Amino acid sequence: MSITIQDIAKEAQVSISTVSRVINKSKTVSPELQKRVEEVIKKNDFKPNSLARGLITNQTNIIGIIVPDISNPVFGALTKGINSVCEQKNYTLMVCESGGKQEKEIELLKILGDKKIDGVLFAGVDVNPTLIDGMKKNEFPVVLVTQEASGGEEILYTVVHDNIRATYDAVSFLIENNHKKIAFIGGPENDYSSGQKRMKGFQLALKENELVVPDSYIEHGDFTFDSGYNCMKRIYEENLVLPTAVMVCNDVMAIGAIRFLKSAQVSVPDDISILGFDDSEIGKYFTPELSTVRISYFDEGVKAAKTLFKLMSKKNTTIPKTQFVPHKIIRRNSVRRI
Repeated sequence: MSITIQDIAKEAQVSISTVSRVINKSKTVSPELQKRVEEVIKKNDFKPNSLARGLITNQTNIIGIIVPDISNPVFGALTKGINSVCEQKNYTLMVCESGGKQEKEIELLKILGDKKIDGVLFAGVDVNPTLIDGMKKNEFPVVLVTQEASGGEEILYTVVHDNIRATYDAVSFLIENNHKKIAFIGGPENDYSSGQKRMKGFQLALKENELVVPDSYIEHGDFTFDSGYNCMKRIYEENLVLPTAVMVCNDVMAIGAIRFLKSAQVSVPDDISILGFDDSEIGKYFTPELSTVRISYFDEGVKAAKTLFKLMSKKNTTIPKTQFVPHKIIRRNSVRRI
């Protein structure tokens, strides 16, 4: 049977509140009482339950992050950035996977609330009014990371990259390399930031350069290798005139697209150039090395975590509602000038 805070108080001949003050360093205790309690704690190797301690201090030193897919390298880098801040603050990070399903996201928010966590970082797919209402019902602060609310309103604090501008710059880079027949493999159409906004960036770059592409040049995947492969397959099979370049909205799908083209004996970049998005590690070691849009998801995680800690400390008067991290076009071997 594990020892409790009541047992420590009884053996040290002090009140439970005195033991709590010693453990949490919340109020000054006389040196004699503090020494007596600490000796009993050490003797019994007592480790206070964080949830029980949280009921007293209203703080568990745990924050949560909800992501759609833990196997996606973007969320690995993001989580590392968040955890680097948690370690500095002596906090534990609880990682939850939702599969991008709204019902699961709402369920996870409730579970985290039941565990009395201190705050949540949320990387969803479609942060719609229903989901926002679910977030507001909880007592802890929430910061959106990599995703904006789909209504476009600054309802929640958000740390994200400028998806429209980043994709616009990427397509402009292809156009500057004389590509005019540019296809597009995007994310899910219900994904507001990484899906819809990247599509807007693509369309804006074409419009400003007076370029028009057929509908058959546009496909939507789900950020997986297989969807990149299959989207590229459909573009190849449905167009007698192939594009000279493809803007692909994440590196994993871009590698899937290249793998299909290799199977069809289409050379990358000699026949078709491929430009990815994210600058995942895998792109540097693939052949050809992947040209891409670099987003530092580690830095994005750091900024989001720091924002959450400011909100938790109530020092939020100077925090902008939406914060952007920078992006950069990286030229490697999968794009050529024609």
